[in-house]
Amino acid sequence: MDTPAIDPKVVKLTYNLSGIGLSEQDIAELLNKHGVPKTEQGTYNLNDHLSNIYLSAYKLKLSKVINDFEESTEHIHTLLDDKHYDEFRKNTEAVLDAVRNIIK
Repeated sequence: MDTPAIDPKVVKLTYNLSGIGLSEQDIAELLNKHGVPKTEQGTYNLNDHLSNIYLSAYKLKLSKVINDFEESTEHIHTLLDDKHYDEFRKNTEAVLDAVRNIIK
């Protein structure tokens, strides 16, 4: 059985997605979601799907950043009294809502 050739465009895409900060698992799920074939050749034009793949990648990265931020605010709450924490959350919630709207 012939080993399928590795598409250099998929290698470059994978490299770029890892540069965004996505894990191997995130990248595999993203490529599968967009139907990037693992072994088929000539039946998939990656160029037609790059913008959607990158958009999905950045949405995924932004959602991870939001989750990390939300987790870190729990630590901040231990450092601030309730009044200052409420003010902090009020000021940051608008930014978080804007980012959430972008990634919908």
